[in-house]
Amino acid sequence: MYDDDFGGPYVPPERTRATRMFPARSRASGRGFIIAKLRASAAWRQLIFESHLERKCLLVLLSQRAVVDIWDQPPQITYRNQISRPASHTFDFLVTLEDGRRIAIAVKPDRLAQRNGFDREFALIKAQTAKQFADDALLVTDGSFSAAEVRNAELLHMFRQTEDAEADAAVQQIFRGINCETSFGQVVAATGLQGRAFRAGFKAIFDGIVLTDLSLPVTEASMLAMPEVR
Repeated sequence: MYDDDFGGPYVPPERTRATRMFPARSRASGRGFIIAKLRASAAWRQLIFESHLERKCLLVLLSQRAVVDIWDQPPQITYRNQISRPASHTFDFLVTLEDGRRIAIAVKPDRLAQRNGFDREFALIKAQTAKQFADDALLVTDGSFSAAEVRNAELLHMFRQTEDAEADAAVQQIFRGINCETSFGQVVAATGLQGRAFRAGFKAIFDGIVLTDLSLPVTEASMLAMPEVR
């Protein structure tokens, strides 16, 4: 976000769109924010999270190509709870996909979802969420993503912070010459750019330019293949 990286004066990120804020400090959870650039906006934006699990969920969402926008702490919805009384709920994220669908996401650790009966409450919330607000609602828990997915998402977010057009071009030139399965390390070595090429190639994988098994940690040992032309 500085002159050398972006070719212009520093532009601060836009503030979060959250409709519900929480105290900056808490003994019980890890609260903070991530600065990200979503496809729906030309500007970098602040996205808040209220726990370590929400942060993991947010990073994994940001790594998905189909995600074009994320609204953190969107407007609350109303519903009738298990004893038929009016209640309200604020989803943690409202995600817009490239096909236009909107998915409302609630994040809750497994132990709390079961102990507090939130899984049963969420079934009511989901059933009563208006289609004008979201096309579907999902409950995300600890088991919703693997350690490898989180690790890959963490690295991708870090690598996206700095642009490197030279490394991007060098890696993509090597990709164009691939006609069989090739290791990521071979691509990096062929460019002579070492870590810069690894970062550029890592981003290219998540952009869908080349394919690899994303259920595993992406390393130089990862085998790459070009997408089939249809």
